[in-house]
Amino acid sequence: MPIYHNNILSITRKELETCGVSVSYVDRALAGQRKGEVYCWEHHKQGKRTYIHYHSLLDKYKALIKAVLCEGLEPELWIKKHEEEKAQANIEQLTDQITSLVTSNPNEIEVLSNTGLFTPSEVHQIARAAAWLRIINEFDVKKARKLGFKSIKDFRQEVFKRCLNEQTATPPLVKFKKGVVTSVRWLVEKLAVSYKEDGISCLIHGGMGNVNREKKDQQINAKLIQLASEPVKYSWEDLSLMYNDWAEAFGKEMLTTSTIKQHLNTPKIKKVWYYARHGKHAADNELQPLINRETPSFPDALWSIDGTTMQLYYLDENGKIKSDLYAYFVTDANSGAILGYSVAFAENSGMVEDALRNAIITYENKPFQIQYDNSSANISYTVQHLMSNMSRVHFPCEPYKGRSKYVESIIGHFQQRELRKLPNFKGGNITTKHLNSKANPELLAFYKKNPEKLPNREGVLEQFHKSVKVFNNRGEKRDQYGRFYGSSKLDRYTTIEHEKREKLNYFDRLSLFMIEQRDPYPYTTDGIKLSIKGKNNDKAYHFIVPDGDGIGDFIFSNENLGNKFKVRIDKDNPDMIALYKESGSGDKKKSVFVDFAYNKERYAACVADMKEGKNAKYVLFKQKQEEWGQDYSVRELEKQMITLGEMQATGTEGFGWWDSDKIATNANEAEQEDVANGMSDGYSERQRKILNIGK
Repeated sequence: MPIYHNNILSITRKELETCGVSVSYVDRALAGQRKGEVYCWEHHKQGKRTYIHYHSLLDKYKALIKAVLCEGLEPELWIKKHEEEKAQANIEQLTDQITSLVTSNPNEIEVLSNTGLFTPSEVHQIARAAAWLRIINEFDVKKARKLGFKSIKDFRQEVFKRCLNEQTATPPLVKFKKGVVTSVRWLVEKLAVSYKEDGISCLIHGGMGNVNREKKDQQINAKLIQLASEPVKYSWEDLSLMYNDWAEAFGKEMLTTSTIKQHLNTPKIKKVWYYARHGKHAADNELQPLINRETPSFPDALWSIDGTTMQLYYLDENGKIKSDLYAYFVTDANSGAILGYSVAFAENSGMVEDALRNAIITYENKPFQIQYDNSSANISYTVQHLMSNMSRVHFPCEPYKGRSKYVESIIGHFQQRELRKLPNFKGGNITTKHLNSKANPELLAFYKKNPEKLPNREGVLEQFHKSVKVFNNRGEKRDQYGRFYGSSKLDRYTTIEHEKREKLNYFDRLSLFMIEQRDPYPYTTDGIKLSIKGKNNDKAYHFIVPDGDGIGDFIFSNENLGNKFKVRIDKDNPDMIALYKESGSGDKKKSVFVDFAYNKERYAACVADMKEGKNAKYVLFKQKQEEWGQDYSVRELEKQMITLGEMQATGTEGFGWWDSDKIATNANEAEQEDVANGMSDGYSERQRKILNIGK
């Protein structure tokens, strides 16, 4: 590489060869320079090595040297950069040696442990902080230079950098009592000096060092815990006032508010009073260790569903400002995508069904597992049956533990990354502490005075739809200019293939939403009567199992009139239902498919309303009524007479079909022809007697 030799920027013949200049050509050029034939190859020798002066070379050779040896930089700049990198590497090596000298003092660890104020992790963090301060105090100028540093300032700067890295590591390796130390001056001139004078006690809070209430005075500790655990939740200042009144009356030591607060927030003490003060669910969420769950390994492995208020203001049809819309989300835990949603005024089972339907119809996949909470809408009979149709596994999350639901964080990100961009966003949850999550009160005041600037209900639904689309389709990372890049949630959801992902065909999608109703329905003379309240309708239906010719349900009704059936129906497509008959009992009880029933055809009540082609059906229906009414009764009654032996019969015994001789068959056929020709009513003498009618 180029070097400064005798204050001249020089390069060797070997390096020129690396740049593509042959050795023989360089030798001839140097010989020509020495003879005075050329003047662009100045050089000198140092021992046996020849150094060629860079600035005497032609531009083409300079360009080669810059491109090949100097990374495109001027050689002077490259040499400076190279020397700085070498110096930094040397410093890093030196600092690594220092880090290896930082060791905790066993005696200090024992002192910290005996205070009872710190967890084992905190004990080792504070002890290592003391070790860094000890290194700073032990090294003077002479030691720093001997180690390889130019000055004591450089040494302390590198020590500070390494100490800061350990403070901000995850988890931290070093802990100071007032948080992360971000100033080398504070570390050296304040903390290191205090440690030299006071030892490890300088790293323990003054009040806490004097008040180990669990060991020093059990009564003080008990009084503080009693006051903190009151469900009325005294403020720290009120708690301090009440404690010190008690301490003065009983001759105990008075404590400052900060000392009391610090003591009660010691982890193992905090757990004692926190449950009584805030309740089990809040304390579990705050204090109990988290279970680290791996993200589901593929899309559709887990759908996480839940609802929340939409958080958008709009103008209703009466000109009033409202924010009463409720949104229900279906999300994929692997990709974080919003797969489906529905909007209504309150969470109910229909809303859950609509959101799941939206996800299924949009992407035509079904989940392996569904995760939800125990709200009444989610655990309703119809929704539970729908989830059983859709997934292999479904069960609710543990109550009151929102952090276990993936959908909670997805909804939060959606609100804060997309909805908050809308001017009519009303802000995040009321409990949020961040101003960036709250709406600007002056902007809301503007809309209150100018409500016409707000979107109407249709407009706010369109806003919401566009926000979902943007959330699903933008990249998940941002570059230095704030632009999104990388694959989107929807890309990850739609492109990843997995053997356990299930694509649905048309008939699968239809059957998913055939939801079983809780109670069985009787089959009446008007079929199965259902009052359906779906998204697109709210009316009564009559379902029948039609005969093969599509006219009436005489055959099915004849066999099943009065029987009860379990019914499965898609309320958004109520033209057909499925009928099931329960069989077995106990654990072996199951539903067996019987038939499909269809919405019963209606006939006009007057000629003026009659549609073309309907009259023929009407006539046929009336004929079938006769055929399956009194005529059917007469035919069957005559069979019973035969069974009683009033007529001679051959063939099988008991109920069934009978054979007849040729004469009887011919007579029967002749009679049928007479009926067809209008010459006879078709009744036999016996039938007339049964019906008590004349010829």
